[in-house]
Amino acid sequence: MEKALKLNEAFYSFTQASKSLETYYTKLSEQVRYLTQELERKNARVSELEILQERNSRLIAMGEMAAKIVHEIRSPLCSIELFASMLSNDLKGSRHEEMSKGISSGIHSLNNILTNMLMFARDQKLSFREVKLSDVVADSMTMLKPLMEIRGVSVSTKLTDEIIDGDPELLKQVFMNIILNAAQAMPDGGRLEIVMEAADGFTTVSVIDEGEGISLENIEKIFDPFFSTKDKGTGLGLTIAYKIVQRHNGFIKAFINENKGCTFRLYFPENKNNPSVSPLANGATPLNPPLVRGELGGSISGAAI
Repeated sequence: MEKALKLNEAFYSFTQASKSLETYYTKLSEQVRYLTQELERKNARVSELEILQERNSRLIAMGEMAAKIVHEIRSPLCSIELFASMLSNDLKGSRHEEMSKGISSGIHSLNNILTNMLMFARDQKLSFREVKLSDVVADSMTMLKPLMEIRGVSVSTKLTDEIIDGDPELLKQVFMNIILNAAQAMPDGGRLEIVMEAADGFTTVSVIDEGEGISLENIEKIFDPFFSTKDKGTGLGLTIAYKIVQRHNGFIKAFINENKGCTFRLYFPENKNNPSVSPLANGATPLNPPLVRGELGGSISGAAI
């Protein structure tokens, strides 16, 4: 009887020890799973930083080259423009007048390209002040409203009263560029949605279109200088937009929507007077928003760029 009692006690102790081990094993498994997920997140952030660093290196190199090219081209172009203007006056009323206008028009286009190259090559001088970002978006939309109506694009907005530190004129250039590309991505019309939110130390503006979309292969090149899928594109518009947002200590992410079109999300640090500090100011990696198929960090619309 005594032996049976001791055996029962031993079995009970064994059962309790087994339960304790099972509990420890479960906790250990959860810890391993958490550490694995954390490692995957850190690896993803490291990869994103490597992509951004590589892009910045290309931007610096291309900027230096662009500045030299512009300097070499602008001098003779000014002379051509002067002679073309004189020729146009001399041919006024003649059958060759349209030809002279064609020359002037071509020179004007070249000047626009060179201006864009200079904006890409040189750091724009920013006039920072407190800006109500919704006003900048609204102003951009007002300027583009006639184009939206012609293209049959309906626009819906969800804006907040967030304040950031920035240059309103340069920010307006960024939003016009992105919204224009989104409209161009919808040649047969469609819906364009602009959503503003505040989270994780950032104010974000998402431009969501129902356009033709962009391939996974091209979405990795979308902000590279001189890359364009447009027949007449210079490939500098989106690069300039990226640089301007970067000068505001922000960044842009591009997503391929699951159903149709693209989403471009701009991230701006919170206002400096806000008690919370921007993660970018402390050198932290940008927080990753929910992954949509074809996400690219640092990178604009589903339009042909």
